[in-house]
Amino acid sequence: MPEIDPALARWITAPGEDPQNPLLRLAFTLGSPPVAGRLRVTGLGTFRAHLNGAPVSDGRLDPGLTDPRRRVQVCDLDVSALLLSGENVLGIELGRGFHAMRTPNVWRWHEAPWRGPVRAWAHLRVDLADGSARALTTGEDWLTRPGPVVVDSMYEGETFSPTEDPSAWLLPGYATDGWEPALVARPGKGSRRRLESPEPLLVTQVQEPVVEQGEITPVVVSATSQRVVLDMGRVIAGWCRYELRDEVDALSPTLELVARHGEKLRDDGTVDDDNEHIAADRFQEDRVRLEPAYARSFAPRHSYKGFRYVQLEAVAGDLSGVDVTGVAAWADLQEVSALRSSEPYLERFDAAMRASLLNNMHHVPTDTPMHEKNGWTGDALTGLAAMTTSFDMRRMLAKWATDQVDGQRADGSLAVISPTPGWGYEELSPAPEWTCLLPTLLDELATEYGDLAPVAEHAAAAARYLDHELGRRDQDGLISGVLGDYLTPGSPGPAPEDKRLSGTLAVAGGLRSLAHALDLASGEEIADVPSSEELRERALALEEAVNIVFLDREQGLYRDPAGSAEVGYRQTSNVLPLAAGIVPPELVESAVANLVADITARGDHHDCGHLGVRHLLGVLSAHGHGDLAWRVLANPSAPGWRAWLEAGNSTFMEMWQDPRSCSHYFMGTPATWIHEHAVGLRRGRDGWGELLVQPDPEVPVGRIAMTRETPAGTIEVEVDREARTVSLAVPEGSRARVVLPGLERTLGPGRHTVSW
Repeated sequence: MPEIDPALARWITAPGEDPQNPLLRLAFTLGSPPVAGRLRVTGLGTFRAHLNGAPVSDGRLDPGLTDPRRRVQVCDLDVSALLLSGENVLGIELGRGFHAMRTPNVWRWHEAPWRGPVRAWAHLRVDLADGSARALTTGEDWLTRPGPVVVDSMYEGETFSPTEDPSAWLLPGYATDGWEPALVARPGKGSRRRLESPEPLLVTQVQEPVVEQGEITPVVVSATSQRVVLDMGRVIAGWCRYELRDEVDALSPTLELVARHGEKLRDDGTVDDDNEHIAADRFQEDRVRLEPAYARSFAPRHSYKGFRYVQLEAVAGDLSGVDVTGVAAWADLQEVSALRSSEPYLERFDAAMRASLLNNMHHVPTDTPMHEKNGWTGDALTGLAAMTTSFDMRRMLAKWATDQVDGQRADGSLAVISPTPGWGYEELSPAPEWTCLLPTLLDELATEYGDLAPVAEHAAAAARYLDHELGRRDQDGLISGVLGDYLTPGSPGPAPEDKRLSGTLAVAGGLRSLAHALDLASGEEIADVPSSEELRERALALEEAVNIVFLDREQGLYRDPAGSAEVGYRQTSNVLPLAAGIVPPELVESAVANLVADITARGDHHDCGHLGVRHLLGVLSAHGHGDLAWRVLANPSAPGWRAWLEAGNSTFMEMWQDPRSCSHYFMGTPATWIHEHAVGLRRGRDGWGELLVQPDPEVPVGRIAMTRETPAGTIEVEVDREARTVSLAVPEGSRARVVLPGLERTLGPGRHTVSW
């Protein structure tokens, strides 16, 4: 992230201990026609900036959340087209975001160690036609007053209570009577208007901004004179726009309404907007006053929601005069693949995973757009392959790796959420199945994108974290955790089995990921990191410890050690060693047979939480049971994915029974099996210089095709199992290893068709 000189401008805010929604305004005159303008702008909290009434960018909820004690992101924008000869106005509106959160919540965002007043920083350079240049910066000549959003919270929602046209202050010619000077940060003592200023590192914001992605006209579910329930048709992340209809004239009475948002309806038909983790009298609720004469519409500015349903309640006035539009908003990620199949269910599954991912992309990958909005690392650790297959994740993942390192403690430990206000180091921790994301991210960035800079920058931090985990080994050489295979069927949370198996294998996987990333970055100067060989030796020792404690050689399966609470056969306990390749060769057949027998005995159902579902189907295909993998994926009864989709959902649930969240991607990771086994397209070990095409012939799907944009170029694969052919396009600079029943070929760039 390129650094920015903080001395270019000063931090400003409004007077008061904890100002709410301050508007900050600078009017300036350009005596010569402007020919170019560059604005660098940020906020502590969220900001929206306008130049002469026009937004300076499409970005919303900027800047992306960081630990502001370490770094603050700055948006760097070309605003040339917005500048005028004569009077100009630069306006910045601030919201609380996660910086100045008031809402009490279990993750303690309201007690963040950086918590302080919202504030803004901006530097505008203008090049003029006469050859001169001007710099307009946040400082003493700015004016401020409170804005119309009298409450804003990422969890509670917003309250809009205007006293004038809410856009008038952004335009030249506006009278600033009643405005007062902004509070300015500057060195020195003795100034009654001095603002204590942080001195974080300022860096250019690199990840994709959150932007409005589309609008939805909802349908009416139910309506009375005082309450209307609307359905967007699918769960989205975003907000609603409330707008008076044209027939409501300026002399009509004020309309006041409450809008409650949720992903589900209660049995009585009302919107379910409960959240046990938020201690407030409202959640995902907008309180809106529309004034027909001067404030006819409103959409939230500093928060977003996860919702399908909206319940409007009239406080004053008539709901018949208001239109509500759903606005979907998430990170502006580029889609890099597309899937087609003769089996519609596979297309629906793939689309549901993409939708679940996008609903959780807001500067970092989150876990639910409704209930938490936290960057849970374990969700991403299982979902990483689906993310990078579906979208260009390079910039967001690189930013997130930096967030994780910024949150690392002196002992090397990491929190299970990132960024974090200090929660998640002890709470729901240790959980190496979550925090091993950091070394895995570095490997993914290096392998998928050839991006070695994060490896060089963060490998030492990843090594310190892995040393921390190795320091927790018990007398058996294993590493414990408190979560394990989270949310197995019938479980409300942590897995019932001994979680040392999954925790230890997670650390072993992290060691191997870091070793591979270091191999790829062998030309980089990286200090304070063990060699790749040392890291792999440590991984091997952990894997051997798992086999000593958990492998029942007589039965050819993995089970909790003798003396543990009896939990019976656990699919994930056997899937993970098979996926990691640590099962002794002579026992692989029996381990697979036991897994198949358990699935079959359950009526072709899995019994896995988020770790198991990521690898189960791939293990089955890798060992000749692609037909069973398909039956598990397509099983119409619960627990299973098809039951969710057949019930009318277009995103995945969080839990197998009574789900809390209805847009949760970490149970949708069998999408990777569709990509890697039904289609059969896999990245080579060291990147896209070599790709593997190996469709599972046992998967009973006639035709399936995938287009994949990679750093090497566009790859196309089409599998026709009925005709027994594979057609593919290999980009220049790559080669494809094609493995089909009875043959293996290596093909160079160009278009090819291979039969078997």
